[in-house]
Amino acid sequence: MAWPLSQNKLSFEQFLILRRIATTDEVTLNDIAIQRQVTRSAISRQVKSLLMQHYVFQVPDPRDRRRLYLHLTERGQQVERIVDQAITQHFDHWVNQLGAPQIDQVLKMMGTFSQQVTDLGEPQSHPVLH
Repeated sequence: MAWPLSQNKLSFEQFLILRRIATTDEVTLNDIAIQRQVTRSAISRQVKSLLMQHYVFQVPDPRDRRRLYLHLTERGQQVERIVDQAITQHFDHWVNQLGAPQIDQVLKMMGTFSQQVTDLGEPQSHPVLH
């Protein structure tokens, strides 16, 4: 999995951004930041690199020119497809080695863990003591 990323000068985080752009219509930098639960500036740095590599381009919203939609260039589409295929092959290998039931169990456990981490980060309503 690391090989196609390094060959295309991508981090895994940048690939995830490419993937989101590839699978979502009218996505903005802010949409990605909200979905990934990171700051807008963190995504901005990643997108800047993707712009410099000519993997993405921006198109202003005709109703609000301040809002910029992200799109993949032809090169960005190719890279996203190549890395996605490599990840799929890697995952298929693990499924073949471990079996679908074990992989399903691991994914469920990871989902539960992720939800618990998210819940810990949310502010809790605590009763006020007098």
